[in-house]
Amino acid sequence: MKRILVLTVGIILFLAVISVFLIKNLSRSVSLDATIVEFVVNQGDGIVAISSRLEKNSLIKNKYVFILYAYKMGLYKRLQAGTFRLSQSLSTSDVVQKLSKGGSTDYWLKIIDGQRVEEITPKFALSKEGYLFPDSYLIPQEYDQGQILEIITKNFNEKFFEAKINATNLSLSDDQIVILASLLEREGRTLETKQKIAGVLLNRLKINMALQVDATVQYARDSRLPHPQVYWKPITKADLKTVSLYNTYLHPGLPPGPICNPGFNSLYAAFHPTVLDYLYYITDESGNIHLAKTLNEHNANVTKYLQ
Repeated sequence: MKRILVLTVGIILFLAVISVFLIKNLSRSVSLDATIVEFVVNQGDGIVAISSRLEKNSLIKNKYVFILYAYKMGLYKRLQAGTFRLSQSLSTSDVVQKLSKGGSTDYWLKIIDGQRVEEITPKFALSKEGYLFPDSYLIPQEYDQGQILEIITKNFNEKFFEAKINATNLSLSDDQIVILASLLEREGRTLETKQKIAGVLLNRLKINMALQVDATVQYARDSRLPHPQVYWKPITKADLKTVSLYNTYLHPGLPPGPICNPGFNSLYAAFHPTVLDYLYYITDESGNIHLAKTLNEHNANVTKYLQ
């Protein structure tokens, strides 16, 4: 009984100390400096990472006080992603409250690998296909289309030149690389598969053989429709006759422009194709690639893997 009493008293004293510690520190700010700085909370950031960065950037005095208060107030699961305007003059409790209400002036724009411009947002209806790099972007609410495109273009340029390092495919211009990458994005799933497809398509380009890429027919077909409910539906035999410079069954060479917005792996594969001596490929329902040197071998693969 005595031990229980001692333990109870000990717990009460511990909680009292914690409470005094919180009360003493919650209202304290780092300084009186009211200069506004932007603090970004990324999607998926946890409370430990957030509090550590706040302390590192001198926006709170003690990360443990931040964590304890957030848990005490039940706000630890309500911390929002976004850009927040904070200053060193704010108390820890103020910072927790601000982060739990969200960055009201910002929003996330997510571009998915292989999307057409029209699939992303109506804001970019006139933007250049192929150059909206797939990624998640934190956009200030007040930004206009031009400012948003500057953010995306900067990211595209950085990723493009990263993919270009030690390039082995030097036969195409930068614009042609983006076009080839857009085909690879729609035709292959893995980096290895995309590199093999790039090798096949480059072999065809060298001998002026039609690329016959189904995704270009999908792009040509869907571009003729005012507002397709679903893009990239499988092609039919009738679709193969679609009159368009993007139809690589009817016109040899690369199409006149990209057919989608390719991700990093597709750009990398366009710069670093697998060197091989095949002219035909198919990908089965599982995404596996099957190569052939002759039309007869190709037809046999079609019968075996696609029918």
